[in-house]
Amino acid sequence: MVGLIARTGLAAGVLLPLAAGLLLLSLSTGTAEFAVTTLTAGLGLFLILISFIALYIERKRR
Repeated sequence: MVGLIARTGLAAGVLLPLAAGLLLLSLSTGTAEFAVTTLTAGLGLFLILISFIALYIERKRR
């Protein structure tokens, strides 16, 4: 069950930085939209990290 949740988090974690990265290319720096999009990309990378850790622990336990 944990592995399934981690794989879902990994999929969402890949989608967030990808979409935010593409959006960052069109935004000008110093705006509120740029700051929120940068934060979103960072949260997506953090979600990827947490998902990888959960998958590693789940596979190590088996």
